[in-house]
Amino acid sequence: MALLLLLLATTLPSLTLTDAFTTTPLLCGSSSSSKKTHHLLQVSDDNKEWDLRVAVVGAGPSGLLVAHRLLKSNLPLSNIDVFESRSDPRDTQKQQGSRAYALGLGIRGRSAIKTVDDDLWTAVKKRGFECERFRLHFNKKLSVKLRDREEGVEPSVLIYQTDLCESLLDELEKRSEKNSAQQCNVNVHYDTNITRVDLINGVLQTNQQEEEHYDLIVGCDGANSIVRTAMDSYSPPDTFQFTQRKLLPGCFKVARCEKMPPLLDQNSVALLLPKSVRVTAFVEPTVDEGCCILFAGKLSDVNSKSEEAGDDNINLNSLLFTDGGDNKLTKEMIFEQFPLLEDTPGMDDAVQQLINQRASIAQSVKCNIYNSPPTLIPTALCGDSAHATGGVSGQGANSALIDAAVLVDCLGEHYHPTKTDNNIAATKKTMLHKSLSSYSAKQVPEGLALYDLSFGNDGKTLPIFRNIRSVISNGIDTIFGGRLGIGRKPLQTLMASSLESFTAIRRGRQKYFVEEFPSSTK
Repeated sequence: MALLLLLLATTLPSLTLTDAFTTTPLLCGSSSSSKKTHHLLQVSDDNKEWDLRVAVVGAGPSGLLVAHRLLKSNLPLSNIDVFESRSDPRDTQKQQGSRAYALGLGIRGRSAIKTVDDDLWTAVKKRGFECERFRLHFNKKLSVKLRDREEGVEPSVLIYQTDLCESLLDELEKRSEKNSAQQCNVNVHYDTNITRVDLINGVLQTNQQEEEHYDLIVGCDGANSIVRTAMDSYSPPDTFQFTQRKLLPGCFKVARCEKMPPLLDQNSVALLLPKSVRVTAFVEPTVDEGCCILFAGKLSDVNSKSEEAGDDNINLNSLLFTDGGDNKLTKEMIFEQFPLLEDTPGMDDAVQQLINQRASIAQSVKCNIYNSPPTLIPTALCGDSAHATGGVSGQGANSALIDAAVLVDCLGEHYHPTKTDNNIAATKKTMLHKSLSSYSAKQVPEGLALYDLSFGNDGKTLPIFRNIRSVISNGIDTIFGGRLGIGRKPLQTLMASSLESFTAIRRGRQKYFVEEFPSSTK
């Protein structure tokens, strides 16, 4: 939700103002170790041929939900290893100073988490802040309400990704401790990089020089996915294809504050337009009365070229505030551009966060399939590794969680061991590929539709009269939102507050697009 701001920041250039395992108590690695491993379940000496060894690369929301769903499933499993290059989200010392923005979990993310059970959602919800209001501020006196609480509609929950992952991990530990009758081993490895992915033999190698073999690999490792890179390298020509690009010229930085700005509605998301610089501020209330402020702007042409060339020596804060370099940014400069942020508690610390933080460039990813071909070890992609929109849609985390739920549903539907089989290894692989093929067939259209809904015509231009009509329709939808029978819910509201598929939403908005979206029969 937070990175929805990038779209506004880069399209308003003329304004001067995103079902069952066993467990033993958790054993934590030493805090001084470069690799932390959490042993969630005790391994059994009795490994059955049908039992699966599963590797999940990425311990973000989707990766941890995959582990939860497998824990809940009736699938025969011997091992689940979850690998994460970042530190344990509960390690506050290592998390200090890291970039973190609040995610908006709407009905889609909530429904995906509830496929485990309602208690898991309750645990997640406690860590976030319920909010459905959204207001655009032009200045101190002029503002427009873009969204308000709807009767009978459960609001979205704004939650930091670290808090979401922490709550999912805490619950995973609790649930594993309660299931002591099954035989499986689950490990969550933090501070662990995957350095090699061998999809011929199903081998993962870590930065600890450890190698393990797996029957199933799930890539939940983000836009720069090493699993996706391996799929691209190992797949036969013209089978797996993907595009990845940086969403230039937009860039952003994030700061956390201990309290909401006193001049803003304490229960509403706020988009603040600046006085003069080409930067916007997106303020989200968070749990414990705090807030997250995301500053998004446009790179200059020179810096855009430097970023494309991979130049890290860019005067980063000057991208957001042209009068201040990396060491000159002050809260007075921020207040001058955004008077509504005045008197915000903790702004001195927020400024330091911005100074120490590298400006981020969002990325988009689009893949034609989310599963490996039958010649390779069964491998699947979830979330940003399969379909990233750089936060523009506000549905990145929600769609990633849906991916995780659908993936395990497909495994449960197609992986059925039999008592008698002359070639278990081959049958196991066939069943897994069938599961992943089913998953891909369901989720690829959703990912492509979400991409279209996020980026519109992506550089293509509608005929002039259709373009005028679409601008007017969008304006009416934004102002009235279907109230009084005028217009309909704005796109962002529809995606956040309904379970209508992205494909159905995309087809229903065909008049806004140059290219026709494939029908469900194609």
